[in-house]
Amino acid sequence: MIDNTNVSNNGSNNESFQRYIGVASVNVVGINPNNDKLRALGWEIAEGAEEPVYAQVVEKDGKKTETNRLRLMVQIQDLDDKPIIPIDFWCRNELAINSEMTKCKIIDSFGRTAWATKDELKNKQIPQYKDGPARIDGKYKPAHSGEEQLVTFLFKYLNITPYQIFDRTKNTYVDSKNPGHLTIDDWGKLCKGDVSEIADYIALQPDNCCKVILGVRTTDNNRTYQTFLSDGYLSNCSRVDVTTGVYNQAQKLIDRFNERYSGSDSTFSAEPVHIYENKPTEVKDNSASMFEAPSSEPDMFEPISDNDQLPF
Repeated sequence: MIDNTNVSNNGSNNESFQRYIGVASVNVVGINPNNDKLRALGWEIAEGAEEPVYAQVVEKDGKKTETNRLRLMVQIQDLDDKPIIPIDFWCRNELAINSEMTKCKIIDSFGRTAWATKDELKNKQIPQYKDGPARIDGKYKPAHSGEEQLVTFLFKYLNITPYQIFDRTKNTYVDSKNPGHLTIDDWGKLCKGDVSEIADYIALQPDNCCKVILGVRTTDNNRTYQTFLSDGYLSNCSRVDVTTGVYNQAQKLIDRFNERYSGSDSTFSAEPVHIYENKPTEVKDNSASMFEAPSSEPDMFEPISDNDQLPF
């Protein structure tokens, strides 16, 4: 279910397999593409190459979970050659549970999340924090692993009116008059590899863009992969601070990420997007290896299967 999408406001073809870092305005041009679609987007895919596999069943500790790597092919609008790169969302058919196994993440139709205890979830109560009740609608539902990140992106990309907006005259956030809604109605189908619901949402505003914070992830063997910050996004009308040369909002998101995940192998920049210069000494053909990139998402909780009882 979705409503109140808006055309995004603008800010200021050949795939080179470069790595990019910084804040980039992107437009979605493909979702979980097959080889023919990749070739049409400029990727060099050998004839007879195996088709990419996005959905699979992953087994961990004897438990099987349906997982879909939702790959959005996005075109960077800020660079002259407008390269096309992938950004991945990991969708797992399991609920998001905290590491202590005492709370479940919940999400409402405005894209807001909170953590609920067993009793709060059972009685559909608003979670209570030390500073008061959580800012979430009473019609919330349990959130799945990867759901918050994907919903947050869709809200920003489709320019959906948020529940609250910043009032510069009052210097505080105030409730919107007509906030938009978005929910992913069939998460299980998405995890099985059916991306039709997400494709339908994207098709509502096919020319929209939003700004994504791109970065690189460096593995132990000094290979680098394209990644992005999945914790937050910028509106397409966001501007660089002329005094600092960076996007201030992006810097706050990066600082929060670095504080939360100290020692992460991912590096981000709040500067306008540019080519990442520190390339590995050995560059291999990415036509296949781009599908082997590790997830950029650190595990924030211990997920459990949707078919299981909540562990509290």
